[in-house]
Amino acid sequence: MFSDFLQFLVHFLTSIGSFAWDFLALSWWLWAFAILAPMAHSLWFFWRKSIYKHEETQFILMEIRIPREIKKNPRAMEQVLASVYMFRNTPNTLAEKWWDGEVTRWITFEIVSFGGETHFYARAYWRQKALLQSAFLSYYPDLEIVEVDDYADKMPANMGELYKRGYDMWGTDIILKHEAAYPIKTYEDFEAQAEEKEYDTMASFLELFSSLKKEEIVAVQILIAPADPNWRERWEKLLDDLKNKKEGVKMSTKTSFPKEGAIGILPMFEINKPGKDDFGLLKTAFRTPGETDILKAVGRNLSKPAFETMMRMIYLSPKSIFHDSFPRRGIRGVFNQFSALDLNSLVFNDRTSVSQPRVTFFYFPWIFPVIRSEYKKARVLHNYLHREILEEEFMGKVMTSAFFNWNFKAKNFDMNTECLATVFHPPGYLALTGPHIKRVESRKGGPPAGLAIFGGEENVEKLQ
Repeated sequence: MFSDFLQFLVHFLTSIGSFAWDFLALSWWLWAFAILAPMAHSLWFFWRKSIYKHEETQFILMEIRIPREIKKNPRAMEQVLASVYMFRNTPNTLAEKWWDGEVTRWITFEIVSFGGETHFYARAYWRQKALLQSAFLSYYPDLEIVEVDDYADKMPANMGELYKRGYDMWGTDIILKHEAAYPIKTYEDFEAQAEEKEYDTMASFLELFSSLKKEEIVAVQILIAPADPNWRERWEKLLDDLKNKKEGVKMSTKTSFPKEGAIGILPMFEINKPGKDDFGLLKTAFRTPGETDILKAVGRNLSKPAFETMMRMIYLSPKSIFHDSFPRRGIRGVFNQFSALDLNSLVFNDRTSVSQPRVTFFYFPWIFPVIRSEYKKARVLHNYLHREILEEEFMGKVMTSAFFNWNFKAKNFDMNTECLATVFHPPGYLALTGPHIKRVESRKGGPPAGLAIFGGEENVEKLQ
């Protein structure tokens, strides 16, 4: 009996296997199409977008030269970013999407210190130069924004050249710790009615950067691109969850109201007009003051336009004075000022951080720590110098990966105008810019209106 069962089982499994093999033999083309079609789609868009980003889009670098004194808070920078948001471009036709590979152009803000002297830069598409200058000068009329040569061209192009110059480096990406719906601490949290209690967040950057030795370089790079105007919709469920986060039940079947003319306070559930639970008991939502503040902060954060954002930093130094604790702890401390424990904070992306071999040995895949560290350095340096943005396509990430360093670790995030203005803005008078920044000592002014001009247009062009 048992042998008959075994024979039946073997025959059944053989029949199933034969049927499965015949089915695959007849339908292999369908499975191949299901696998290869998405890969071909992703590879096509990666190719077309790469052409658009690296050939058809030309960028210029402008230096933001700070005047002797700025008596404006970061709220002015928030208005600048609101104007910059209008630069948003998206593909509107099939040709622009499938053939041109059009992507939203990114604008880059950078804070760079060369041996203790700090400079502010903005990098944008060349056709947006006048628009960006107008956006800044509308709210910071004393600034000077001039086109300059790209300082990145003078930096080591790769790790081989870096070592040949006798330098070493450390770098990382900076990301949000929690969901983008939660804001970081913004400039409004640093404001106070008393002037002596106000604080400019740029002061921490300037003080730290001013401590560099002559040949050291530290730089923070913030890449932004206008996000979808409906970015709030992605977080509606989270906002609803916060609104209904805690529900308590008032265990009372009898409600007593104060008589007319009596002095008293109505119970909370009566003020909130609660419903009833399955037992017919009155119930209400209890929310602590802290939870109420979180709900208000998230709602305020989602009410403003946002940018897709990437942040990264690098530190270059001669090997003789190289000390990775400066960026790992110093820069981390600067970004820690934006942390709100109950909301959000800016932290290092450990998956892209350049770590020393003694550290990487303890992380997956636990082998070849020195080689993996070198590949991380090469990627961080390349991404900074070329202002690389996140690869959206899966095949793009595959094609730009190396065996010891796969390009799946970088992240971008949404950040609204208020948060961005807190992180990057022209330093005000509270930051004491004197010893740290090469400042504009005088303000340039245009000619008075109605000034008589003699000559034709060709003479006017020569004078310009």
